[in-house]
Amino acid sequence: MKRLFTLIILMVAMLPAFSQRIVVEKNNNATQAVDLHNFQRITFNGSVLNILQTNGTATSTEMSDIVRIYFDDYTRINEVDFNDGKELVAYISPDEIAVNCEAGEEIAIYNISGTLVLKERQDSEGGSISITNLPKGLYLLRANSQTVKILKR
Repeated sequence: MKRLFTLIILMVAMLPAFSQRIVVEKNNNATQAVDLHNFQRITFNGSVLNILQTNGTATSTEMSDIVRIYFDDYTRINEVDFNDGKELVAYISPDEIAVNCEAGEEIAIYNISGTLVLKERQDSEGGSISITNLPKGLYLLRANSQTVKILKR
C-alpha cells in the first residue's frame, strides 16, 4: 500500500509535463479514465481510492479491485516495447539493468527532463548496464530503436 501511494504521488507530481488522462484499470477489465483538466485530487480512505474531479464528481474504487493505475501520456512510450518479439528490458535491480540487445548496440539513459545521463555500448549480446551512480527516480532507456520507462528505487 505504501509503495502504491508513493508511486501515485510521483505520478501526480509529473502531471503537467506528460499526461492527459489518469486511468484506473480494474480486475473485471473495466477502466475509468479522468481527463486531467477535470482532475482535482486523489485521496485514500482506508482501502478505498477516491478520485475527485473539478466539476464535483467523485468516484470510489476498492484497492483490491484495481489492477493498475496509469497515465495516458503524450509521449506514447509504452511500459515495455517489443522488437521482433524481444523484450528490451529484462530485469531491473537497484544497481543494474539487464538489457536484451545486440553486441555493439548503444544504450542511452535519459532523466525525465530528457537530459542524457548515461551512455554505454554493449560489449556482448544480452548484457547489463550499471545504474549504481544514478539517483533514485524515473528514467527513459533507449536501445534497439525502442524506449522504455525505468523507475530506479
